[in-house]
Amino acid sequence: MQLDHVIYGTSDLDAASARMHALGLEVRPGGVHEGQGTHNRIVPLGATYLELMAISDRDEAAAHPFGGRVLARIDAGDGLIGWAVRVDDVDAVARRLGTRVATIRRAGLEGKLTGVEEALDEPTLPFFIQGTSRPGEGGIQSLSWIEVAGDADRLNTWLDGTDLGVRVVDGAPAVRAIGLGELTFRP
Repeated sequence: MQLDHVIYGTSDLDAASARMHALGLEVRPGGVHEGQGTHNRIVPLGATYLELMAISDRDEAAAHPFGGRVLARIDAGDGLIGWAVRVDDVDAVARRLGTRVATIRRAGLEGKLTGVEEALDEPTLPFFIQGTSRPGEGGIQSLSWIEVAGDADRLNTWLDGTDLGVRVVDGAPAVRAIGLGELTFRP
């Protein structure tokens, strides 16, 4: 189990990309997620990445379990909305948690996910991803830490006791901040 990526939801991909460029970060093209009504750009952060995600089709997003949650979060304002953990066997994680497995596709990339709806509803928790492609490795900075608010015991159970070095603070469930080398990104 390893940290895979963090999602920044935005109403304007160009503005979010410009903000990342202003921080000295590279922004790579992404693509449209098939059937979800979302699209993205990628900020590579070493072995992980920051995914800038926006709505490409409001109607399609509203009709999809993932897209609808992203739409609601973005409509409430730009910010960190979720995070993902890479696993070798997403089906085993789904059985352990009792969550459904979904497939995500974008421009030649494909992955299996589980716990997505639960994680977007309770962003203290990550969702789990298994895929063969890595869209965001590289970049000049690396993701050095992530801070979430919420129930530390619930997170520990969700991660099956795996310590990913995530900082957990008191408060309503949220992704609060990420560390990019020496830089703290707290939208």
